[in-house]
Amino acid sequence: MAETKFKFKKCELLPNEGSSLDENYNIIGGGPIVDYYESIDSPTISMNLTFIDVDQVISRKGIFGGEYVNLTVQVDGYSDFKLTQKKHNLMLNSVRNIITETNKQVATLEFVSVESIINETARVNKKFTGNVSQTVSELLVSYKKGIQTKKKLDKHNSANSYSFVGNLKRPFDTVQWLCPKTQSSSKNFGFLFYENFDGYHFKSIEKLLEQEPSFTYTHTDKPYDQDTGAFKILQNKMVQTNDIGMNLRMGMYANRTIYIDIENQTKNIVDFKISDFDLKRPPKLLNGIEDYPTRLMLRVNDFGVAQKGSKKKDVQLESELAVYQNKSYIRNNLLFSQSFKISTSLNPDLRVGQVIEIKLPVKKGDGESKTDSYGSERTNDPSGKYLISGLRQIIGGQKSESQLTLIRDVFSA
Repeated sequence: MAETKFKFKKCELLPNEGSSLDENYNIIGGGPIVDYYESIDSPTISMNLTFIDVDQVISRKGIFGGEYVNLTVQVDGYSDFKLTQKKHNLMLNSVRNIITETNKQVATLEFVSVESIINETARVNKKFTGNVSQTVSELLVSYKKGIQTKKKLDKHNSANSYSFVGNLKRPFDTVQWLCPKTQSSSKNFGFLFYENFDGYHFKSIEKLLEQEPSFTYTHTDKPYDQDTGAFKILQNKMVQTNDIGMNLRMGMYANRTIYIDIENQTKNIVDFKISDFDLKRPPKLLNGIEDYPTRLMLRVNDFGVAQKGSKKKDVQLESELAVYQNKSYIRNNLLFSQSFKISTSLNPDLRVGQVIEIKLPVKKGDGESKTDSYGSERTNDPSGKYLISGLRQIIGGQKSESQLTLIRDVFSA
């Protein structure tokens, strides 16, 4: 197994105001192991840091959280992998384990983005109007009761506006609540909100899938094949293909939403079928399956949380966004219709939200094997373009590895 060579240049715990740690604590000598995570479903990055606490500082000083970390790893063939207080602002959230052995302690510290801590104390209590992507910027950057992050926010512009009152939701919850209510500038549905190594992202699913692959991976004898420009896959596993039973349970083929207007004591029924969605390769369904909504959802129009003095015409009701939300819901389900996991040598330039290409051998009728890029009519061909939905970087000990969870929509490709 060819692994990327690395060397820790800096790994230290930094005191915060009120911390029992009175100076920077250098833990390189403790043989640190970094376990770093990103997910397309998560508005925060996280990291577990395990090391031998030679001086037993964690237990002796009574460190329980609030400290920061500075980390720099030199990685052969790449720029340094850096997690700094200034850029990434990872804060100690918890001390997961302290294992005491003969004359030594092994500690595992869990770090999260400081914005996730701020999110737990912040509440959105004002009325927002106007373009959705501008509202997201306000919630994350400029709103005084929001996150006020200094990290980069990379967003796709939305085509629609939406007026609402925060109703004391957390900022991250509010942004994720807005995702299915958002239409892209190209009139497509489905947005994702997540954080990766580069900052925060509010992105249209369609535009994410339009990216050119950042890297190509295949089965090869070399860590990197200069002739094909492909990196070596150490291990791969098909996690999930299209699950008809689960799709029926989740209402992907047909669903019904009932909106209740408490003020007028009325209801509005909105039905949605997958045939309403423009698919290049629609799934083959049993005759009549779309005539029976397999998921029923009940929602209350949220006019009742409007500010004092507001008129009904000033508030956009949930039911008015029914088409947006149903199409967004199905778009998200389609995105996860196939899932794949691979392990590769450490690549610190990988990010959640990137597209990569996988090339795997496909058996031909004559028994020969051929590496074939996805594009054929075979939906069971695992080769092709995938979106990185989960990323785990493991650095330390005798291991340096990138583990990727990949997803793709086999019906819209």
